[in-house]
Amino acid sequence: MTDQHPWQDWQRFSADQNIHQGICRIYDAIGQAITQKGPTCWASGKCCNFNAYGHLLYVTGLEIAWYVQQLPADTDVTVDLKAPCPFQIDGLCSTHDIRPLGCRVYFCQQGTQDWQQDLYEQFQQQLIELHKQHDIPYAYMEWRYGLSEALDNRFVNG
Repeated sequence: MTDQHPWQDWQRFSADQNIHQGICRIYDAIGQAITQKGPTCWASGKCCNFNAYGHLLYVTGLEIAWYVQQLPADTDVTVDLKAPCPFQIDGLCSTHDIRPLGCRVYFCQQGTQDWQQDLYEQFQQQLIELHKQHDIPYAYMEWRYGLSEALDNRFVNG
């Protein structure tokens, strides 16, 4: 556990209904934008196996805190920084409905790379604006690292 990131603040903000609605609006809007692009997910699970696939997932601390807030209270997960996402089960995302922005925009289908980066940056900027509007501390971090910290700090405030 580390005091490097303000997990207590992010936990508190992620429980706020306005923040919840803001994140849901951003995620819904990216979903609509992606639908217009028409990519296909083959549910191969490659994208969740970060090290083997050769990429990393970066998210905001608030996104992680919100994600953890959405998990059932009895969720018991161990995060291995060298393993695939701990929520990948039998090659599929077990938390697909609450996955972070980076997961929502990434497709391994050839040709999708042409628009992914621009779309990601557009909606990442909306997350940054949500932070600014509510005076929420901002940090951008690797998914498994941040998830591990967030889960270690999950019940700090009861």
